[in-house]
Amino acid sequence: MSRSREEDLIQQALLRGMTQRRLSRRDMLKYAGIGAGSISLASVLAACGVEGAKKEELGLQPLPAQAGELSVANWPLYIDKNGRDEDGNIVSGTLDGFAKSTGININYKESINDNEEFFGTQLRSQLGSDTPSDWDIIVMTDWMIAKLIRLGFLEQLHQDKLPNVTANVDDKFKDPWFDPGNVHSYPWAAGLTGIGYDRNKTGRDITSINDLFDPEFNGHIGMFAEMRDTMNFVFLKNGIDPVTATVEEAEAAQKELIEQRPLVRGYYGNDYTDQLASGNLWLTMAWSGDIFALALDQADDQDLRWILPKEGGNRWSDNMAIPRLANHPTDAHEWMNYVYQPEVGTDITEWVWYESPVKGVQELIAADGKDKPNMAKLASDPFVWPSEEVLANAYSYKNLSAEEEEVWQDLFDSVILG
Repeated sequence: MSRSREEDLIQQALLRGMTQRRLSRRDMLKYAGIGAGSISLASVLAACGVEGAKKEELGLQPLPAQAGELSVANWPLYIDKNGRDEDGNIVSGTLDGFAKSTGININYKESINDNEEFFGTQLRSQLGSDTPSDWDIIVMTDWMIAKLIRLGFLEQLHQDKLPNVTANVDDKFKDPWFDPGNVHSYPWAAGLTGIGYDRNKTGRDITSINDLFDPEFNGHIGMFAEMRDTMNFVFLKNGIDPVTATVEEAEAAQKELIEQRPLVRGYYGNDYTDQLASGNLWLTMAWSGDIFALALDQADDQDLRWILPKEGGNRWSDNMAIPRLANHPTDAHEWMNYVYQPEVGTDITEWVWYESPVKGVQELIAADGKDKPNMAKLASDPFVWPSEEVLANAYSYKNLSAEEEEVWQDLFDSVILG
């Protein structure tokens, strides 16, 4: 996103926010004085209102004829990529295969940097006013899927149009807490939030969430701009199960984060990877697969590592869903069904290094590992395919009500907005 575009979006958010009861005029003036580059856009958008306009659930809508067009919004580093063409579009075997197999022209964009930013700029006002968004498929983290369902912002899925999905989705991803019965979503990938670090910069191994609070790394620490991930880390640091955390414990976590703030270089979405790769960050909250992929791409003098802290980390899934009133819902079902073929899931997973929800993918990667050492490592990695021991130290997010989310977000806003 260009600086001018970001500033425009922040200004729009601030103007909308002046009509929200959560922000006083004094607050708005304070936020308006913050430079656009100093915090995540998600922070400002979150401060301008947690919820959108709640819509009535549409129920299962009839599907139109296939349109031959599809727009997908996903995260960076989340599909097999063989470079870009002269127009800047991703060149991918999966994208090319889908277009050839279905005759659908796919517009695939790495448009999601963090959940709140995407919600605030791409979904909330559009879907809240019954205006279609620009997207037919979005890939959002589990807690955001729950929020979008609560707001009535997602279409129900036609399960009979998803035979590959229903046949191949791994049992562990069926009937999730955030979307009982998979009525609105199916997972794209799953992973863990831990700590990524450059051993050459830190000078020692990183093992604990406490390392993110260590003055030794002043100015080179990265934290996430998403409230749930970051608050969870403080809960875990203090021996609290995030799923059962109380508002009093959230208030205590806020105080610790405010004390940590002078040490923090920035609060990031997916853009933390650029800062880590460039050496600006020495250690940071990090999503597991990102660091594995970065480590493969870095020069020999880099030593990028990822760990699950001894106190625990976050366990999540990112999920495909169709936004309310999507322009091409039939084509969206075709995409979901296509990527749930084990061979396609294997192609994606061998690039992104996150757990695939598609049964059989791990075995296919193991077979590839006979000739490719990196694939053998991928197929057996306990953090990509979490072992029982890893899962015992990985925690979900609390399923916040709208009222709880407002309180918790207010606390977190005061951390990253100052």
